[in-house]
This record gives sequence, C-alpha cells and structure tokens, in this order.
Amino acid sequence: MRSIALILIACLAGCASQGTVNPAGTPCVAANFQVTDQFAGARRGTCRVLGDNKVVLEIRREDEDVSNPSAWFAFKLMPSAATTAEILLDYGTWPHRYWPKTSSDGITWTPVAEGNVSVSADEHRANLHIDLTDETLWVSAQELITPAIYDVWLHKLGDTSEVSVRELGRSGADLPIYVLDANPDSKEVILLTGRQHPPEVSGAFGFLGFTETLLADTDLARAFRDRFRIVAVPLLNPDGVVGGNWRHNLAGVDLNRDWGPFAQPETRLIAELLDQFDEDGDQLRVFVDFHSTADNVFYTQLDEDITDPPNFTRDWLAASEPRLKDYPFENKLRSTENSTVSKNYMYGRYGIPSFTYEVGDETDRAAAQAAAVVFAEEFMKLLLSK
Repeated sequence: MRSIALILIACLAGCASQGTVNPAGTPCVAANFQVTDQFAGARRGTCRVLGDNKVVLEIRREDEDVSNPSAWFAFKLMPSAATTAEILLDYGTWPHRYWPKTSSDGITWTPVAEGNVSVSADEHRANLHIDLTDETLWVSAQELITPAIYDVWLHKLGDTSEVSVRELGRSGADLPIYVLDANPDSKEVILLTGRQHPPEVSGAFGFLGFTETLLADTDLARAFRDRFRIVAVPLLNPDGVVGGNWRHNLAGVDLNRDWGPFAQPETRLIAELLDQFDEDGDQLRVFVDFHSTADNVFYTQLDEDITDPPNFTRDWLAASEPRLKDYPFENKLRSTENSTVSKNYMYGRYGIPSFTYEVGDETDRAAAQAAAVVFAEEFMKLLLSK
C-alpha cells in the first residue's frame, strides 16, 4: 500500500508542475530536464511545462520599441536522464529567424538537424526536438560570442608587439568596451566597428576574419600597416549581447541610429574617438561596420555620392568577386540621407568610403571567414594603390 501511495504522490507532483509558468531567470523543471537562462547572452522568457519532456518558451523582445524581427533565444537544457526534449518557441506575433544551434561546451556549435525543427505556417512558432544525454546542452539562435570570447581574442592580439589593446570606455551597464590599435603613429586611419546589434553573430565572424587579415604576418599586411593605422572596436554593444537583446542597448536604443546625436554612452565613445582623430590631424580613409542580415550584402554609397578615394567600394568588390565563386554577395547602393546610421554619418562627416559589411545569418562560418580574408586582401591592395 505504501508503494502505491508513493507512486500517487509522485504522479500528483509531476502533474502539478505541468502548466506552471516559470518567469525568466528561474529554472523551468520538466520530468527529465530543466531549462535555465542564467548566463551571458541568454534569452528564454517565461517557460511552461506541457509534459514530461515538453515545454513552451515565450520568446519576446527586450522592449516595446524594438521593430526589427531578430527573435533571439538562448538557454541551457540540463537533463536528469537521457531523453528527447521537445521545445516549443513561441514568438508571439514575431517571425522565426535563426536556425537553432546546440553546444555541449559553449564554444563549438552544431545546427540542429533539419528533421528536428518545424516552423508553423505563420512562422510565429518553432518546434525543436533535442536529443539529450547526461550532458548540459546550450541551445541558441546563433553561436554565443560574448564579451568573454572577445576578451580571449583581444588578449591574443595584444600579445603581439604591433597591436595595442586598451579600454575605450564603459557601457551603460559599466562593461568595458575595448579598442585595438595598430600603427598609431600613422595619420591615415582605417576604422572598423562590430556588434552594434547583439544577435548579428555571423557579422562577427566577418569582422574577426577581416581584422586578423589586416594584422597578419604577411608581406601585404605588413606593407599595409607600415602606411595605415588600423583602429577596431569589435564589440560596441556588450550590454545588449550579455542581455540576449534583439536590437538595442541597455537603454532601449538602436546604436546604429545614434551616430550624430551620440546620446548613448557607447556611441559617445565613438564621438570622442573621432574628435580625437580630428584634433590630432588624422585622416579617416575608410570606415567599415560589420552586421548580419538574411544574405551576404554590402550597403554602400550611391554612384553619385563622390568619395575619397573615388569609386573605392565598387572597385574593391569587383576585384574580390573573381576569387569568391562559392561566396555569393550583392552590393546594394543606398542613399546617405539617414545621417544617424553609422555608414551615412561617416560619409557625411568625412566624405570617405563608408560601408556596412553584412554576412548572411546562416552563411557557413568557415566560408564567411575565408571570404573575409579575400575581402581584406583586396581591400589592402587597392588602398595601397591610392
């Protein structure tokens, strides 16, 4: 009789957990696993248990002013037994964007098999089937490239004699924002920025590959650094990245709509950097801002927008294309009227080639980095000829 009572109590406890809504920041416990979100880059929302191996997660934007459909999610599955977890992602009225990826160590990521992901006809829900062993598993919209990852990368670069790494300033949440600087005595400056928008991880792969090529120990890169100063800010929005935000910084602002006003602590650091260049008599030559979108795209100036050097982006992309047969990309010419977008602001202030380098959300990462090497090499060749 006692065993029957214990079975009944266990059943009642299990049934009671089903349907319980667990707010973000608290563990969500199903019979065979729990879902947690206490790590940098996490975004889980409320979690409701629907069965022993099934939960629904409410994925929502960070604030009401977000209008870009970049529905980011990231959480951990902590199994108590080998099982297949069924995770329903509920985006509300927002569309599914990112193909889910898993990792057992937070470093190496694998896309979930196609047969284990189904998206509703209206794209507002995605159903994932995740096989679990006895290991904790991260599940994320994209790879988690958080401040800790950048710190390792910057430390490695800072160990070389040719590159200095320093703190540019602090974010709204008092996180450090770093800048790397090569050949600071040169008056000709190349400025690179990345991760204004937190989910745009594929663009980070482009940034890393491009920057590493400019800093490489090759004849071309050494000649380039002999003439040009390279200043790069890899992570401008650390607060948004840590918070798992879709678009904004901690204050609910799209940083790539705050160039000119420079109202946010992060963009004010850029304003101070530019003012210092001007005060020192430095000449900005090219500005590159790295992002992600659906496909591999470059947003550049219109043909009638005269740049110095003239026709630089057109000639640069034309030189790169023959070497990139397996990396399709498009050059989209855009008006410079919206002056608060970084590339438009930089063109308006300096008249230089200023472009947004976009990598497709699901572009193969190795291909994205290999393409970045080609783009960087042709970039250096062309600029050295000017």
